[in-house]
Amino acid sequence: MPTFLSSPSSSRISHICGTALVCTLFGLSPALSETRIETVLGTVTKVDTLTSTYTVKTPKDERICEIRDVPIYGEGQESDELGSMIIGGLLGSAVGNKLSDNNGAGAAGAVAGALLGRSQANKTAKSGDIVGYRQQESCETKRVILEEVRSKITGYRVQVEADGRILSLETSKPLGLNDRVELRKQVSYSLR
Repeated sequence: MPTFLSSPSSSRISHICGTALVCTLFGLSPALSETRIETVLGTVTKVDTLTSTYTVKTPKDERICEIRDVPIYGEGQESDELGSMIIGGLLGSAVGNKLSDNNGAGAAGAVAGALLGRSQANKTAKSGDIVGYRQQESCETKRVILEEVRSKITGYRVQVEADGRILSLETSKPLGLNDRVELRKQVSYSLR
């Protein structure tokens, strides 16, 4: 072993250095700590179920029906276009002859009256009045998204009484109250 100093304390240092050198060369290290592992029995005193919640969205076609009021129109009367033109022409001719002494004023009044009579006959035939309402079912298909909330068990949080202590642990295995369980106890000792 190498000696660097000749005093008694230096030989102690050289011994430590030599031991460290030998330990390092052979892959040995001095014990820095000690760990002891034991099996301990415990009793389950409380169980809480751990869950995870998630939402499942599912598209679905849904038929939606409702009752609606639909108007009922009165039947349009047949237009008597020719009759209206004749009556309008006669009235127009009489008015034209009465208002003017000119020749042809009665004929011009007859033409104007016939056109007005025809127009009025067409308007009357087209405008059907609402005479009531009837209820009719109306349906349509809509795409809706159904949402369902689901829960999944992810594990269990248990309290176990062992070694005079209450321990809180998590496990994936379901346990019941008062179940006896084996626990692995690990104790490490080291110098400060």
